[in-house]
Amino acid sequence: MNNISSNDLINIHGTAIMINDTGVLLRGSSGSGKSLLALQLLDLFSPKSLLIADDRVDILAKNNEIYMLTPKNIGGLIELRGRGVIKKEYIKKAKLHLIIDLVAEFDRYPEQDEFFTIVQGVNIPRCPVPNRQTIDSMHQILLIKAALNLL
Repeated sequence: MNNISSNDLINIHGTAIMINDTGVLLRGSSGSGKSLLALQLLDLFSPKSLLIADDRVDILAKNNEIYMLTPKNIGGLIELRGRGVIKKEYIKKAKLHLIIDLVAEFDRYPEQDEFFTIVQGVNIPRCPVPNRQTIDSMHQILLIKAALNLL
């Protein structure tokens, strides 16, 4: 993976973190709380958690696996609304294991097919998590912990 061409990368909107050895991608609309939730998870799982990238993430598909990489010039930077951009310890790349999608609606009993998604032809476990306008942060954390325990 050392010889990565920019043509191999797809840049997407999201926040990527590493929890223990698990690569997690948070997706959602602008202002949905990806960065704040990522900061909470980094704090909760410290010291075994690291930032990969905030706001923009480079995605690489290779050998039926997906990798998340830090785009140039944003390494270690994450937005904390009300404070601005802050620095966090980070790593430059990690394999993607779980996608957390921040969604607007709460589904008490999601269908099983909602717990997986396809990224660049690769099936990835997915955790739909209602945004903070719908549920509180503790409920979000409990949903994410349950998804992590299933990996």
